[in-house]
Amino acid sequence: MANNDFWPKEINIKTIWVNTLWAFISGFIWSILIVMLVFFLWNAFDITWNLSWTNIITKTNWFFPLVISIITLIWTSISSFLSYIFLSATNPEKYRKSSIHFKQISFFLMLVYVFITPIYIILGLKNYTNLILVFIWHIFIISVWINLILEILNNYRYILTGIYWSFFALFINIILVVVTFWSLSSWMAKMLSLIILLPLINAFIIFFKEIFELIYYKYYLSTSLDPIWDIFYQVEMEEKEALKEAIESNI
Repeated sequence: MANNDFWPKEINIKTIWVNTLWAFISGFIWSILIVMLVFFLWNAFDITWNLSWTNIITKTNWFFPLVISIITLIWTSISSFLSYIFLSATNPEKYRKSSIHFKQISFFLMLVYVFITPIYIILGLKNYTNLILVFIWHIFIISVWINLILEILNNYRYILTGIYWSFFALFINIILVVVTFWSLSSWMAKMLSLIILLPLINAFIIFFKEIFELIYYKYYLSTSLDPIWDIFYQVEMEEKEALKEAIESNI
């Protein structure tokens, strides 16, 4: 019964570790590519804008932050699509391939990009160090909300578990970033730390999502209770009852 679309999906420890490991490995690969690309851009800027390693933080321009925002858009787009393809392959009962899902992912990626690009440029013009923080928050927003959107589209009855795990994942990742950046003084060291931070952020988000689903699934198996699956129906019934009472009080 647990495999039915109307009940919690079956999940186990093996699935959690496989999905978490995939999230870490994919994040690690893309983080290396990003850091290498940024280093390449630094050299290009040294030629084009006559900037050097010592004054690159003090002499700024609007084009470099724009390029970083575009790189982040490309990174998050590829990572989001590949992650969804992987999830649909490992768990086809829950994550179904659909053009609607890909369209919604694309729309959200572009929506975030349109609003966050001015922040890249404004803060980047003041100091290039700010770009790392904007970049991290860009990753946070995309990673958490893309997963929530996928949960809504694929498993909307249990979206509350998605809201709960997103809080824990965001909290842990914020602590991770703050501690890392606080312990590192140079911009170069902070940039290199992204090679580990990005895959860890990716892994923690998937890990907490899977853990919350596992806890709820075990709760369902042990108690046969499923208080969340009809939560929207319960809300609808309460609203109808409130409307009925309001109409009767005005008669």
